[in-house]
Amino acid sequence: MVLYLSKSRGIVEVGRAISLFRQIDIDNWDDDLLAAGVLAFMRSGDLEHAISRLKVGLELKGLVGGLEYILADTIANEKWSMLIGVWLEFYASRLKFEPAGRPDAIRLERLEHVPGLDKLFFSFEKYLSSDGAKAVRPINIYETTRLGLYALRRKMAELALAQPCQPRQATAILSIFNDHQLYEDYLVRVLKSWHGKSELKSNLTWLSELYRTYRKLPGAHPPIALLQHMFELHYPAGATILEDIYKDWHRAWGDLDQWGYEKFLKFYAGVGDVQAVQRLWGRYVSKYPRVLKKPRAFRSTMNAYAQVGDITKAEAELRLMTDNHGVKPDLDIWNTLLKCYMRAQDYNRAVACFSEICKMYRPDSFTYAHIMAMSAKKGDLEATLGFFNQSQKGRVPVSKEMAMALVMAYCRNDRLMEAERICMELAERNATSTAIWNQLIHFNGMQGRLSKCYELLQAMKSFDLPWDHQTHEFLLDALVRVDQVQPAYRLLRTAYKEKLFPVGPEHFAVVMAGAVRIGDLGLVEILASHLLKAGQSMNFNAKVALAEASFKKKPSSSRTRQLGKEFVGHLRSLLIHNAKGRDAHAVSTLPSDIRHLKKQTKSIGRAIKLLVDLRDFTTAEEVMSLYSGMFPKYRGSEPFPPEVMSALMLGYFKDRKFSQVHNMWNQTWKRVLARARHRQTTGIYPVHEYDVSRPMTVLAKTLREENKGKELLEIVQQVTSAGFKLTRSNWNLLIRYLAEMGQWEPAMRWCETMLMPRWRGWSPRKRSLQERRHMRNTRVLQASNAAVLSLQQQWLKLRKLAAWSASVSAKLREIERQYPRLHYAFTNTDFEHVSGALDGNRKASLKKSATEMLRPFSHIELKGMKRALERQLRLQQSKRLRRRVRSPLRTMSSELKRRVRGVRKPAGRAGKRSLQSAKDDGGEKDE
Repeated sequence: MVLYLSKSRGIVEVGRAISLFRQIDIDNWDDDLLAAGVLAFMRSGDLEHAISRLKVGLELKGLVGGLEYILADTIANEKWSMLIGVWLEFYASRLKFEPAGRPDAIRLERLEHVPGLDKLFFSFEKYLSSDGAKAVRPINIYETTRLGLYALRRKMAELALAQPCQPRQATAILSIFNDHQLYEDYLVRVLKSWHGKSELKSNLTWLSELYRTYRKLPGAHPPIALLQHMFELHYPAGATILEDIYKDWHRAWGDLDQWGYEKFLKFYAGVGDVQAVQRLWGRYVSKYPRVLKKPRAFRSTMNAYAQVGDITKAEAELRLMTDNHGVKPDLDIWNTLLKCYMRAQDYNRAVACFSEICKMYRPDSFTYAHIMAMSAKKGDLEATLGFFNQSQKGRVPVSKEMAMALVMAYCRNDRLMEAERICMELAERNATSTAIWNQLIHFNGMQGRLSKCYELLQAMKSFDLPWDHQTHEFLLDALVRVDQVQPAYRLLRTAYKEKLFPVGPEHFAVVMAGAVRIGDLGLVEILASHLLKAGQSMNFNAKVALAEASFKKKPSSSRTRQLGKEFVGHLRSLLIHNAKGRDAHAVSTLPSDIRHLKKQTKSIGRAIKLLVDLRDFTTAEEVMSLYSGMFPKYRGSEPFPPEVMSALMLGYFKDRKFSQVHNMWNQTWKRVLARARHRQTTGIYPVHEYDVSRPMTVLAKTLREENKGKELLEIVQQVTSAGFKLTRSNWNLLIRYLAEMGQWEPAMRWCETMLMPRWRGWSPRKRSLQERRHMRNTRVLQASNAAVLSLQQQWLKLRKLAAWSASVSAKLREIERQYPRLHYAFTNTDFEHVSGALDGNRKASLKKSATEMLRPFSHIELKGMKRALERQLRLQQSKRLRRRVRSPLRTMSSELKRRVRGVRKPAGRAGKRSLQSAKDDGGEKDE
């Protein structure tokens, strides 16, 4: 009856339960009865009597019924002294009645449902260290009570971690105990409960840190379930922690199981580590020989060759599979071979392979994704849409990979609105991914559309698409492109401190490059120190930014030259596989994936330019050799990237080796044209439209030095007629040079059609923030005042002759008709702008001119010059002082002479004149 009545919350029923419980003798108590009695007393509001009944049961019979009710109430209401008293009574009772047992192993279900246990745990810890410190001091004297209090703290920690709490709070709780079992239980529980949810990705950095701490604790023996969950969490981007998981698997279990082999083979193949795949594959087929009878056994090796674009070895592996093992390739194997052709940019073989697949199988979404990526990579929108429409006729479901190719094709054609609409439609059908939206953010950021990037980030959140490390990298890049370097730095610093996303060297490199560009050299050093404090190695792009900052600050210092020489070592580390000091079973990640290597060496052009400026041609040659070793295609007919060629041409230009500049241009032009020309129609692939813009700048400067205006005109016509495009700085420079070298009329035509539509006049209003950001994109064409003024000079000459020549007058009228925008600019110029044009070659900044003049000198030489100039300045100052100090007699005689001559002036002016006379006399004396 007591058990039944105690479940009610009515006053009458609770009173009856208490009355009946009091009548029952203690010898008849059991856990259920005591729990009912304690609950009845608590519901009546008499907590103290409930605790007294529990203590009686604990002391006399070792009963624990009702303990969880009291503990839950005292914890929820933060009655810490009462909680400690009850728990210690329970602890002592358990040791008395069960000496071999563990009191803290008791299951307390009621406590598991107390909300906010993590906050309550921290509140309890705060009480122990502050208000309750005096009461706790006697408890710590005796071993039993001390262990009992520790057991209570640990029990509360277990309950808080079991809810589960957020990784940020869990990190603080776990760091108090440093117990590997607590870490293990929490990680397994969280990874299992959050599997497939967005919370998992958003807390990736915290969970990674927890695992790194856990694996270093004594006694840590990660179960296979934890290793599997951690692999799935970090695949494919977390290369460093995946290698740690690989080592931990062997350390804990001796070897991988079949699941582990297949997953790590997939991972190493995905990063293009052919050596690791070959080693691991040999162990895999030796342990599981039956897999050699199925095509899936060869997917990893085929994929490894496909990632690096090694056609020869991929085709050899296919023959090995069919001839030696008698396995017929399935659709996945053929798709991997198609991927290999795509990565190698072998268009003809890719199309032939696609045709073969269509004959043998029904192509799936991966087949179309690879062939669409081949055309999307070039920006061939028509071909990409053709393959996509073909897939839809075959009722092939649209995969995320196909969607990526479609969006990339639109983005490379600057049709960002269409790409955004596609992303929106696919997101509503759950056929999109974070990677696709990242590319949309990237291309908008390249055009200075920072506000649009923020809109896209919010759209991702509305579609439950998590922001990953690449999302933040592209956001940082968008910020620095519009000179928002300080906001980018604050975002990076907050992300690192708060662990918002996995911050890597690539994020630091983006902000460092932006800081160099705007001249914030101190920030570059700060970021470099932050990167090293974070325990991360500086990647190549960050090293280039650091060296550029040092060059701008102290161009001739030994540190600058040393930083330049370090480029060689870093590139060599990317090229050479160093396995020293690794475990016997360890397989390191050699980043041979073409995409990864290109991203790692994105700053190669800036590095070579820096070495050229330093006149360190030996190091520059080594860097070029290593770079071509990474990408063997550059040793053949493939041209180097435009920024590399322009840096080399600039070096020859500065040494006035003009013939070498022309030779490099001719070689570059032939190779670039062969690569960029559309295979099926006339024109250039959109991705290659600006490939000659950088080298064109150096070539134009060279031809100007040689005064070859006609040749420059022919090259510009050749480039534009082929379909290539030039940037705003290109066109403004070319128009000025053509006008100076007698090619005025073609320059007028290009300026009128290309640049003048966006010209804003001589005294334009201040641009809006969005306009200023938009103009950061150099592909937006607009005439500079200098270009317009250079054309105006020839127009002014014609205008002077118009009164004497009818043909010249007719020509001026023709100019007004053909070039109305330029004519308006010419006729509305004020004298301020004209005078600036007449001295157009003058340096705009004296400080900049002085810096350029002093750049070749070493730091020691500059300090010597400074000391010499200071000595000369002191001598001049002492001479001025001697001239001012004169005898009073001499001053009086000068004044008398003036009076004799009849010169009369006010005293103030006379005093000034006498002082000037004194200076003159003193000067004659010195001379």
